[in-house]
Amino acid sequence: MYEAFYRFKAKPFALLPDSSFLYHGSEHQTAYSLLEYGILSQAPFMVLTGDPGMGKTSLLQKLIAEHGSKHKIGLVTNARYDIEQLLPWILLSLGLSTKRLDPIEAYHLFSEFLSQEAKRSRRVILIVDEAQSLGAELLEELRLLSNMNDGKTLKLQIILSGQPDLQTLLRRIDMTQFAQRIVVDYHLKPLSESDTAHCIRHRLRVAGGLPSLFTNKACALVHRLSRGNPRLINQVSDIALTYGYAEQVRIITSKLVAQAALDRSKGGILPLAEQEELVGLAADPDDPAELDDPIPSPGLNTVAVESAEAQSMSPPEDDYARAMDLKELGRLEDAVELFHSAARDKSMWFKAYAQVGLCYVKMKEHHAAIQAFRTALDDPTASRQDMLDVLYVLGRSLESIGKADQAVEVYHRINQVAPTYRDVTSRLREAQSPRKQSSPKLKSATKQHSWITGLADTVQRFFIGSRK
Repeated sequence: MYEAFYRFKAKPFALLPDSSFLYHGSEHQTAYSLLEYGILSQAPFMVLTGDPGMGKTSLLQKLIAEHGSKHKIGLVTNARYDIEQLLPWILLSLGLSTKRLDPIEAYHLFSEFLSQEAKRSRRVILIVDEAQSLGAELLEELRLLSNMNDGKTLKLQIILSGQPDLQTLLRRIDMTQFAQRIVVDYHLKPLSESDTAHCIRHRLRVAGGLPSLFTNKACALVHRLSRGNPRLINQVSDIALTYGYAEQVRIITSKLVAQAALDRSKGGILPLAEQEELVGLAADPDDPAELDDPIPSPGLNTVAVESAEAQSMSPPEDDYARAMDLKELGRLEDAVELFHSAARDKSMWFKAYAQVGLCYVKMKEHHAAIQAFRTALDDPTASRQDMLDVLYVLGRSLESIGKADQAVEVYHRINQVAPTYRDVTSRLREAQSPRKQSSPKLKSATKQHSWITGLADTVQRFFIGSRK
């Protein structure tokens, strides 16, 4: 409905889980890092819990997308405590059998499959979503299945995801043997007010829109209404965009959010908080100062952010030049917004998205940086040297977050074209080393990425030459 009006490529606040829209805030990044740590360290059991709507399924989808080529992953989503056995659901999730098998035959089929995958140096990872619905008996069946991990080779890893009731179940005294095998467990907490604003702007950006579409006060109100629950954030933001389109306004204010949420809450079903303030907010006159409130970003003090409509109407060359100025001033989020605007011109696609990636590197949003570098590399018109420069930064970025296998693929691409390029040979050798591949340590984000700020300063010189 509103996609064309706000120039979105996709709906930014759709309710269906989509890992490409997942906001990598502190909560979700920590949860994902722990799950990856569990996979690398060969943990028999891992547990992820959180209230409904906290983004657990999106995290699991991201895990499947990034590790599905290396391991065999099965997802069980509809098992219930009232079924007699869990193994048939497991076989179905792995694509092994759709027929009803007797327990002995099913066990033998699963055991043979684990052995075959182990011979191929692949583990089987079983993910059970909504695991609080299993009950103690089916969880005990999972524990017994984990006994197939005999000898020195781990064949089966199990990830349980569910609501807080899963924690309560696993704390029971009769679940002690199961709980002792859990190496990783994490409970997702609601987003803070700051993370809520970043989440809204992240989803707007991924959808191809302007991150400044929602004012600071609008984001703050969405946080209060949703209590930081991502699904409710999406619900409120989506209905606000619908009202914005109906009124043909280019900026979503707190008054508009209040009007939309007030009407939506009249049905009494959507569990929004702070509803008593909506009547007053919806009736209050517009506050002109709200539109001039700058979006917080590093180095930004009293200078107001240009309106979204003014930015979208500027020539792409001017947007790029202003973005470079903002970047030098440290106004990185504002710069990213203008680089996105400059990328409207296909001839500026490569250098604009390369600069977006460098901004995210400095902002320590490394997953967003990787996505931006990959987007830049989709431009086949870029010069060979510029391609190599961005590929190199992409490889280093992947290394820094522990994606050594993906970094190796990038370095191979560079090595095939330019074997003498910088230190790509040694980087390739280091990324392929067993120590690098299997290190189970979780480093802090600051230490892990300390090299990359200097690297970004070095690489950006390749794009300044094209600045207007």
